[in-house]
Amino acid sequence: MFVAVLFILMLLMVTFSFFEEERPLVRWLVFISAVIIVTLMAGLRPIGIDKDSYNYVGYYWGTSDETVENSFLYISTLVRTLFDDVQWVFIIYALIAIPLKCFVFTKLSNDFFLLMAVYMCNFMMLHDMTQIRIGAAMAFVFLGFYYLVNDRKLLFILLTIIASFFHISAILILLILLFRNNEMKVWHRIVLAVIPFITFLTVALNIDIVTLIPFDFIQSKLAIYEQLRDKGITGDEKVNLLKPALLVKLTAYYFVLWKYNILKEYCPYLTRLLKIFAFSYFCYGLLSFMPILAQRVNELFCFVEICMVPLIIYAITPKWVGRVFVMIYTIGIFVGNLVFAELLQLSM
Repeated sequence: MFVAVLFILMLLMVTFSFFEEERPLVRWLVFISAVIIVTLMAGLRPIGIDKDSYNYVGYYWGTSDETVENSFLYISTLVRTLFDDVQWVFIIYALIAIPLKCFVFTKLSNDFFLLMAVYMCNFMMLHDMTQIRIGAAMAFVFLGFYYLVNDRKLLFILLTIIASFFHISAILILLILLFRNNEMKVWHRIVLAVIPFITFLTVALNIDIVTLIPFDFIQSKLAIYEQLRDKGITGDEKVNLLKPALLVKLTAYYFVLWKYNILKEYCPYLTRLLKIFAFSYFCYGLLSFMPILAQRVNELFCFVEICMVPLIIYAITPKWVGRVFVMIYTIGIFVGNLVFAELLQLSM
């Protein structure tokens, strides 16, 4: 029932995107209502419907040996003091993460219904209903990204630092400062087109690029990880660059890259989006010897797909056909996250 409601709501977001020029007040009321519903769904979801909620219950009661950020400990202390109900932890994280992200959607694009749909088919389930600490962190990352594309780098840095208090990995987002938003020439686009192929070859040929880094500190950390991996502590799941969901996203990336000259007129920060997506894919291969880390870093930087995928509608005539393609994309990723990734339990 829970998953069915989420799926229907996602389809409604795409459906309302077809009426972008009609009754703006109604569109805003629908969007705000959707944000409220999604926030309540994430906060009030049954514990156990996702993969991590029982872990967070353990963190809340202090029965887990794993280390978590102080922000989670502070929120847990506040909840125990005021409510003494672990459900409020999920409610607070949902209130921090989802409304702020959705607010930024409206700032980054006029097609915020499509951004919402792309968010719901993947990142809502992955971050705001599973990895809730990174979910809260990514809300501040999104806000920081908005300021970055408006050339306010100091605010971007400040918000990224704030994000790192919710999840330390968010500090890696500062790396996107390396990616300039200058207009790309043909050879720039060729480089971006080649990066996924190079990444695939390094994984297929089992080439470990990281071991070539000439820093003793990094090499010592790698040696520790390899020992843990050999003991089975870090898991032995292999990085798979041919996963259906990854291939679908890669197809969208190549399409947007192909139509760059058209789409840059509709998205002033398109160059940066493409560079960040290429970097996320490259990191997935670069860190393939550490599958869990590779996946987390890839998911961290892949937030740009929320803004990138909806751009498809501007490259296809008539535009409604592009919206249908976005709908197919969201349905495919949504189903994949349920069937293959098993992010949510279908029985609840």
